[in-house]
Amino acid sequence: MGTVYRARHLLDGMPAAVKLLGPAPAVDATSARRLAREFEVLRALVHPNIVRVFDAGQVEGYSWLAMELVEGLDLRTYLAPLVGSPILELPSFLASSPPEGAEEPVFDMAAWLLEPETHGDAAALVSRPPRSGVEDIRAFADLMDEPETNDRSGSWARTADPPRAVDLAGGEEPEPEVPSVALTRLLNRPERMARLRDVLGQVIDALDFVHGKGFIHRDLKPSNIMVDDTRRVRIMDFGLVKQLSDASALTLSGRVVGTYRYMAPEQASGREVDHRSDLWSLGVILYELLVGRPPFPSSVPSELWREITSVEPPAIREMNPAADVALAAAAERLLRKDPADRIQTAAELRSAIVAPAEA
Repeated sequence: MGTVYRARHLLDGMPAAVKLLGPAPAVDATSARRLAREFEVLRALVHPNIVRVFDAGQVEGYSWLAMELVEGLDLRTYLAPLVGSPILELPSFLASSPPEGAEEPVFDMAAWLLEPETHGDAAALVSRPPRSGVEDIRAFADLMDEPETNDRSGSWARTADPPRAVDLAGGEEPEPEVPSVALTRLLNRPERMARLRDVLGQVIDALDFVHGKGFIHRDLKPSNIMVDDTRRVRIMDFGLVKQLSDASALTLSGRVVGTYRYMAPEQASGREVDHRSDLWSLGVILYELLVGRPPFPSSVPSELWREITSVEPPAIREMNPAADVALAAAAERLLRKDPADRIQTAAELRSAIVAPAEA
């Protein structure tokens, strides 16, 4: 329902990424409100491993959010076992400027920051304090919030039967190859494991911060974790973020939102979630990075739901006998069906993945 554009601010030339939703009725009111919520949450979550936001607003039926442009690779690509060099090298098309004469897509953020009567006057922007257009998004959502849009949230009601439709939140994640001896050797290369530990430490720091502020991400997956050309991690896409103390949640009771493959059992079943659901998602990611395939590999929604809620995945060291002992044990603890049996906090997870030799 949305598109992300590379953009630049017309006043200072700074690059940005602009998430654009619309126009109505392609996007419902709930999606617009989630975009507004994402902007407000990210403004409060200032951390080196969380993407920064700049501004948001609504114009001509489109809701938009401008954020930091992270040039790099998603987590799965960054840790692909076939990458030959331990040094991250950005593809040339990311590292270079557009060819001479080529036009960059430009989203005019300055135009919406300025009042209509001062449009184009840069001095007016400097002379007045920054303001957010996020209320414009909410007002627009209220206008299009017809009664029938309440059931168009991109989620599905919990019933006695497994769901037969899946909100993939951007598309199903591709399944890795089934592990083989050759693949596990590549997975266990020392330089790759060093990168994995470095990235994991940064993700844990970010989650510790997010959870400490009372938020749950609810859609943690490899494509929402980016690594830039300095090897700094950013957690992206807080569109499904939830605040534990927020009584006016945007997800109805018994509804399920997120990316199915990385959902905790309680999330997939439409039950209440907390920060341990994010830790489960991180456990799925870690299992996948250690084994070369996800712990629950089915591509059939009803079968995937059954695996998540009632099937124990194969032990990591059965699939990859040389897998890092501390990381394998942590991943398996994170994937316990009962949240009370999991590693309970990001801080506890940080301690658990420290190998004995490093302790």
